[in-house]
Amino acid sequence: MFEFGAIRFRPIEKEDLKYLHAWENDFELIMYSRSKPINFVNMTQLEKLYEEWMKDENHLRFIIESRAHTKDAIGIARLQLGTWGNVRTADIGTYVGKKELWGTGLGKQITVALLEIAFNQLNADRCEAWSVEYNRRAHKALEACGFKKCGAARQVAFVNGRKWDGYHFDILREEYLPTRMDLLKAMLKEKTEEYLQTHCPDLKSCG
Repeated sequence: MFEFGAIRFRPIEKEDLKYLHAWENDFELIMYSRSKPINFVNMTQLEKLYEEWMKDENHLRFIIESRAHTKDAIGIARLQLGTWGNVRTADIGTYVGKKELWGTGLGKQITVALLEIAFNQLNADRCEAWSVEYNRRAHKALEACGFKKCGAARQVAFVNGRKWDGYHFDILREEYLPTRMDLLKAMLKEKTEEYLQTHCPDLKSCG
């Protein structure tokens, strides 16, 4: 498990499919997270997907839990490792399944946690993320974590009667590291020192 402030990352287990069944069939949630709101899935389909996920060692999928409420699943996150030339890239994504937590800053905390995993544990050179044009809340969260909009794919999603562009964002390791301490303090506040002692015992090397 990987703990970061108020949240905990753990692997998806088969019994977690009940959460995914509810979340992946929520029109509004999937409209923002995948831009495919009618992409309904039944439990049999999810079970087949789960079996495929278990075979993919480069694609990490996590259940996000609240540390304050043990085993209270609040969302999912994923991180897919790949190599372009000699550059190690981590494609990240997340959504908060409990919609009452939208707008609380939780998305930014999850994003910084994914950056910590990618850059500080998996030795990635860059991270990238994708978001549909109308998801301005996601764009602001990514940019607040240091991502930069690096491109757009035109008219890649058809949602609610019109076509939308897809936006690509990325951040390089050398861009993240100078801002890392400020981001950690903003996300973790009084828990920053506790986190650093656990995940970066050699504080001099952590900036």
